[in-house]
Amino acid sequence: MTDTNSVPEWTLDGVLAELAGIHASMTDRQFAFILGAGASFTSDIPTGKHLAQRWLKDLHLRECDDGSDLDDWLSQAWPSASGLSHDTADQHYPQIFERRFSQDRESGYAELELAMEGKSPSLGYSLLAEIIQHTRHKVVVTTNFDNLVADALAMHAHQSPLVVAHESLAGFVRPQLRRPLVAKIHRDLFLHPKNDHAGVSTMEEGWRLALKKLFQYFTPIVVGYGGNDGSLMDMLLALEAGDIAGRMVWCYREGAPPSDKAQQVLIKHRGVQVKIAGFDEFMLQLAAKLVKGFNVADIAERTAKLGQDRATRYREQAEKLSKSSAQGSAAQRSAGVVLRKSIEGGKSWWAWQVLANDEPDVAKQEEIYKQGLREFPTSAELTANYALFLAQRRKEYVAAQTLYRKALELDPSHAHIAGNYAVFLADLLKDFDAAQFMFKKALELDPGHASIMGDYAYFLAQHRKDYDAAEGVYQKAMVLAPSDASIACDYALFLKHHRKDYDAAQTLFKKALELDPGRGDITGAYALFLANHRKDYDDAEAMYKRARELDPENPNHIANFASLKLTKGDPTSRNEVRPLVLLAISRRQPEASQTLAEAILYGAIERELRAAGADEELLGRLKSLLQMGFERGIWDFEPMFSVVLPQLPAERQAFFRALGAAILDASQVGALDKFENWQSLKPIDPFGPFAST
Repeated sequence: MTDTNSVPEWTLDGVLAELAGIHASMTDRQFAFILGAGASFTSDIPTGKHLAQRWLKDLHLRECDDGSDLDDWLSQAWPSASGLSHDTADQHYPQIFERRFSQDRESGYAELELAMEGKSPSLGYSLLAEIIQHTRHKVVVTTNFDNLVADALAMHAHQSPLVVAHESLAGFVRPQLRRPLVAKIHRDLFLHPKNDHAGVSTMEEGWRLALKKLFQYFTPIVVGYGGNDGSLMDMLLALEAGDIAGRMVWCYREGAPPSDKAQQVLIKHRGVQVKIAGFDEFMLQLAAKLVKGFNVADIAERTAKLGQDRATRYREQAEKLSKSSAQGSAAQRSAGVVLRKSIEGGKSWWAWQVLANDEPDVAKQEEIYKQGLREFPTSAELTANYALFLAQRRKEYVAAQTLYRKALELDPSHAHIAGNYAVFLADLLKDFDAAQFMFKKALELDPGHASIMGDYAYFLAQHRKDYDAAEGVYQKAMVLAPSDASIACDYALFLKHHRKDYDAAQTLFKKALELDPGRGDITGAYALFLANHRKDYDDAEAMYKRARELDPENPNHIANFASLKLTKGDPTSRNEVRPLVLLAISRRQPEASQTLAEAILYGAIERELRAAGADEELLGRLKSLLQMGFERGIWDFEPMFSVVLPQLPAERQAFFRALGAAILDASQVGALDKFENWQSLKPIDPFGPFAST
């Protein structure tokens, strides 16, 4: 026969199996976690017992003048507190708090704030956050003042909870909630938490009603709670048998069994007690039972990635602000000055990166990188960024590759560096097998990195011609990062170039501009699309003007605008081509040689359309560019050629088509020698001052 006057003691394995069974079979049943100070102890927050013991020592120091020890003094000074000793201080926490801070309660609150300041959630709270996020068990009732539950949810980027931290808000506690709930029945740390005897001994009617409704649907699991306050315990005792859903589970640690009042609650509500090693250990075992695919290592890696992603996003936003402030309003420039000054004294690799970004002189920029690496020789990020600089600005590919390899030795798990190295291998070294291997490695390190996926999709389309695989990767990247304007634009370009699906491409261009209307490169790409594939020259012209406002230093906008003006065909538009070509030349940007070559080609064609003969100065500059050589990128002259070249004699049409082919493919430069005028043409410094107008 079962003894109805004792609480069943279950094994831990038995309790875990019971909870797992309920979770699997009773989808209408949910668990509510009742947490006390013991749950926060491994987060370095002192328990109520530790605080009470500390305050007793303070009182003993203040009040004892006869030299008696603490317990002897307690028997004399606290006659009304039966059983009070150093070991039982937790049972008398409210009275001790009242006496310790009787005339200055604010100092008591300040001491509590200090005890909880800067504390991070322990493993147990992180695992509780996983349970809350990935199961239907989303309610926490706590007597604690700390914010560890909400902090753990935020730390792991889980859904933010509804925190009800005052009795006046108890009406918001309902059994059916759209988000997690944290009910702080003794208030929040910053809302005059209840520490006195009256506060912790009684519960306001609002909380009584709210919790009664809650426990009709939620089975309580008590962890780290001693049951020494009267408010929650009396409320639970006042409930009728059957008012609590399921079998209440009370977890306790060795040597600290449930109090007498807790035993009464468990007997009344058919509860069980179970001995656990501690809060962290119990939450680990429970999460393993309740969370599908549970893996502590995965949680740790995901948390580390979240921190890295947040730091990267923070740096990117700061760098974007710094760059935009240089060309912005007075207020923006002022903000940029503040940002740069605040970073100058920084003790991190990123401070050197920002200084390098702000330095226009290439030689000085390189020296900044070298100084930064002397101070931070083990920074994988700064090493990789220096490699990128050497590749893009110095064209020193061997040195860049050495640095990329060093960066990956310093941090083999850095997916972003691996992805950048893959792009370098593909676009600059043309080592496509090594690039594909590195792309796959980067995505193994971070399968959810949408930006790397976008680069990989471009690689598959451009270098492997595997358009089906590329489109699949683009689509996956769009799902992972639906608000990433760059990926939307790159996918639009893919659809334009390789699928000829202009309707879908236009939809994605518009989406990209809605996501980031301040992107000059996306605005320019859409302008080009409108001109070449929609023949909507007026809208394209408006977009080009907008792109040049947003990104005035980008030579592509100048060249593309010249192409548009040439294609439109009206005399007013064509008269604007030559000034645009002269502007492109005046920029003197060797790194934009292909763009300059395109602009010069447009100017030469425009000259012949006016029946003014060949422009030997422009063509001489173009000949010099082709002899010097430059990196080729994707371009298509056909939309312009098909409209404009039929207006020229057949021989000149062939000549300009051959020029276009040579601009896009170095192997076609020799084919120009079949044109007699080209052979006799004198090369001219493409970046020198213009002799004629």
